Amino acid sequence: MKRLISVFSLLMICCPLLLRAQHVAVTGKVTDTSGAPVVGATVYQDGKTSNGTATDAKGVYHISVPGNATLVFSYLGYRTESVKVAGKTKVDVVLEEDKLTLDAVEVVSVGYGSVARRDLTGSVSKVEMDELLKTTNSNFDRAIAGKIAGVVVTSPDGQIGAEANITIRGNNSLTQSNAPLYVIDGFPTESSMAVALNPADIESIDVLKDASATAIYGARGANGVIVITTKQGVEGRAKINFSANWTASKILNKPEMMDAYEFAGYMFDYLDVLGSTSNPYSRNPDDPSHPYTVEDYARVKGVDWQDNVYRTALMQQYNVSISGGSKTAGNRYNVSLSALDQDGIIVNSNFQRYQGKVNFSQNIGKKIRLDLNVNYSRSVTNGMNPTSPSSQQTASSWFIYSLLGYRPIKPLYLMKDGGSMLDEYMDENLDDSSDYRFNPAKTVRNEYRKNMLDYLAANGAFNYEIIRGLKLKISGGYTINNRKREEFNGSQTATGYSGSRAGKGINGGVYYTNTTSWLNENTLTWDKHVRNAHHLQLLGGFTLQGQNQSYQGVASNNMTTESLGVNGLHTGDYQTVTPYEYDWILMSALFRVNYNYKYKYYLTASFRADGSSKFPVNNRWGYFPSVGLSWNFNRENWFKGASWLSTGKLRASWGMTGNNRTTTPYDFYSQITTLPGSTSSMDYVFGGQIVPGYYPSNMSNDQLKWETTEQYNVGLDFGVFDNRLKLTADVYLKNTRDLLLSATIPATSGYQTAMLNVGSMRNKGLELTLDAVPVRTRNFSWSVNFNIAFNRNTVTALNDNQYSLFSKINWNMDYNSQYPYITQVGKSTGLIYGYLYEGTYKAEEFNNGTSLKAGIPYLKSISRESLRPGDPKYSDINGDGVIDDNDRT
Repeated sequence: MKRLISVFSLLMICCPLLLRAQHVAVTGKVTDTSGAPVVGATVYQDGKTSNGTATDAKGVYHISVPGNATLVFSYLGYRTESVKVAGKTKVDVVLEEDKLTLDAVEVVSVGYGSVARRDLTGSVSKVEMDELLKTTNSNFDRAIAGKIAGVVVTSPDGQIGAEANITIRGNNSLTQSNAPLYVIDGFPTESSMAVALNPADIESIDVLKDASATAIYGARGANGVIVITTKQGVEGRAKINFSANWTASKILNKPEMMDAYEFAGYMFDYLDVLGSTSNPYSRNPDDPSHPYTVEDYARVKGVDWQDNVYRTALMQQYNVSISGGSKTAGNRYNVSLSALDQDGIIVNSNFQRYQGKVNFSQNIGKKIRLDLNVNYSRSVTNGMNPTSPSSQQTASSWFIYSLLGYRPIKPLYLMKDGGSMLDEYMDENLDDSSDYRFNPAKTVRNEYRKNMLDYLAANGAFNYEIIRGLKLKISGGYTINNRKREEFNGSQTATGYSGSRAGKGINGGVYYTNTTSWLNENTLTWDKHVRNAHHLQLLGGFTLQGQNQSYQGVASNNMTTESLGVNGLHTGDYQTVTPYEYDWILMSALFRVNYNYKYKYYLTASFRADGSSKFPVNNRWGYFPSVGLSWNFNRENWFKGASWLSTGKLRASWGMTGNNRTTTPYDFYSQITTLPGSTSSMDYVFGGQIVPGYYPSNMSNDQLKWETTEQYNVGLDFGVFDNRLKLTADVYLKNTRDLLLSATIPATSGYQTAMLNVGSMRNKGLELTLDAVPVRTRNFSWSVNFNIAFNRNTVTALNDNQYSLFSKINWNMDYNSQYPYITQVGKSTGLIYGYLYEGTYKAEEFNNGTSLKAGIPYLKSISRESLRPGDPKYSDINGDGVIDDNDRT
């Protein structure tokens, strides 16, 4: 009996131990409050994080744990849940959103690091990548148009695949670049390189707008900063993603052009007013070859040149990537490949890009991590630039202008042999001094233009955690950007045609631009948390960056072997192509402190010192401080019961930034040039031969320095109902001084102008962004985004005793002396400056349709004798009978 009692007691003691040792295969599903599966949620055994898993695409998980274990379920933006297994084999969990942590888990890049949106003190906007990838743009820069308040995206020239122009909060400079600084995987660059980046490879795009955010980039932060981070690997099983898309583009609304009948009627009236004795659009009874009247053209189909140039353009794009990582091996990787083939809406135009990228991270022990990012891209653009001159620097030679200016029909008696205008090179019977006489359909098909870009970027980083919270990062990068441009104009092109006024014959050229950049950054970051109340982050760093760019090429006219194309340049007359090469180096020291108290009150302060080789020694260094404050008032005790309030923050910031983008790195030097063989050359005789003379083309300036912008910003972030309705508002004021201008100087200096730091300007504005999610269910979500921005730009000063600055563009030979844009003190930059259009000159204002009657005002730059009925007529504002600069407004 005693033995039986002993055995029973022993079993009672061991049973719990046996139960604890017994493992249970547990499965279940993790969903949110709407019932939608939570993909990628972490599930692990409490107290043993090495025993864990993640939910699949359906929110389902599988894990083996002891029967009395506790499972922990977590996911970013949701409250962590703990559930006891208690021997069960199925455990389903519903995760609730944690509205207090949503802003804490959304990470925003701020330069040399990142912070939670909750902790921002500056004005930083984040592009929603899910929305961006829904667009069909081949480049990311065009896709962000309209997505962010205060960011303006424009197309420079209509070239397929070309990078867009982006400005943030208005123009800060009159003569230098207004483009933002781009930071791609930590590498600062003055070009977006959008043509070389696959949008599908981008993880995040953050736009830094106020000085509190951009001052950390010092002399290059005045125009704003766009931080681009590409996708990294994630620990877990390898995931393979493939996507393909096909699109078709077509012009829906083309300009309505004259048909044959309308054009014939117009020409008949025009020639009749001129008193022409030979009107090819009327019947001539004395010439049997002229049997046609205007009415005959109603039965003739003219040429709409747009139909022969535009087409439905197809695009196809393919992306494949593999990503993953091993927690045991301590590595993460992401490898991607992409191919893009995009036709332009103009025939004979095409853009292709082939790209590959590798991101890899490797942990070495618990303190060291090595990172490597490599991106290679090759892009090829074929076809002419639709808004670039094809023969000379006048707007009237632009292709689109030519397309819309070529007549749809010519006199029928010239077409009686069945000839078509499409087959002709040039309208020989139209004696016009403008440049659009050449057949636009032949131009677009026969002008050869090819631009090739090879881009390679490699970045590496060494990360070392010295002690807990103290991290050292040493990084380096190198980029190679090689561009090649080929042009060839054969005998069926505007400049290569034997009858062309350009007089170049068959001509072509090949041009190379090679750019290499390097970067070294060394930063030390210290994070310290004291009693969960005081949170401090310190950043200090030293950086070096340099660039080398070279340009060379060869061009040739009057080539004798057309079939060789650009390979036959040696058969013609070589033309002068001026090569160049330049280098610059930027050395910087930076510091930043981020502090907050209980995630309520925030302080951010930064300071950067930049030394640039682009400026003389005595002005080589610039200093750029900033400070930002914010208050998360929704975390105050008096709002604890306000469940409807999700986000409430007030922000204020001040800072100084610079713009060091001079025309060349040598603008402060006196540069030497020559004009050999010209009438104004400095040639001289030496040893019985004419030798080219050299002379200084500009005046040196050892006081030149960068433009400086001081900016103030006040903002509000407000969200209610679990942030289903969010408002962001910002008001800013920017003052820019020491503008780099080619200013007029006294003639006694021997020069007309010199590059000086003179003038100032101001930008002020308001930005509003409203995000709403009216409907969000398990199977349906409806979101709305609205943003609007207002910017007012004012020039506050120019050079001493200078109150206006003119900008010139070339139009055609009659108007090349005009300056259609003006910048005036007290007004915005680049205002249209010209004459008031009254209409056109009427036939009754001429003597027999040939000479303008006395007393009728005319444009002084155009002779009275050259005017004809139908020419534009402008207002004589001052009433002196002559329309000149005094009548411009």
